[in-house]
Amino acid sequence: MSIFYFRRKVSVPVKYEVPLPRQRVFYLGVIYTGPELCQEVTTLYLKRHGKQNGVRRWSLIYYGKYDEYDTRNYSIELDFCDENDVPDMLCEYSIGNHIKLDDLRKFGWNGKVNHNAQILKFPSKID
Repeated sequence: MSIFYFRRKVSVPVKYEVPLPRQRVFYLGVIYTGPELCQEVTTLYLKRHGKQNGVRRWSLIYYGKYDEYDTRNYSIELDFCDENDVPDMLCEYSIGNHIKLDDLRKFGWNGKVNHNAQILKFPSKID
């Protein structure tokens, strides 16, 4: 009688990264444009582009017509930036205060945030 020993496979948990959402255009909100007291509402969207040389590009777009007689709405790009500059770009258009970093992460944003703070020196009280 022969006895054969087989090695047991050790199961290693597999770590999956959270995939990017399939959606590439995300609703941000509205801003008021135009002259004072005759303001128009513009709906802004954030668009995720593909990576190029390891850097992902993002753009701020809205949908509108090129002239008043046009029947179609076109995607018009207001601004674009690299991945790390997205919060600064949103603050330029006064919409950065309403969008949280967690929301940007859900959109697929993986940028780094620089927290710059002013250092204040308090006067020391020496008796």
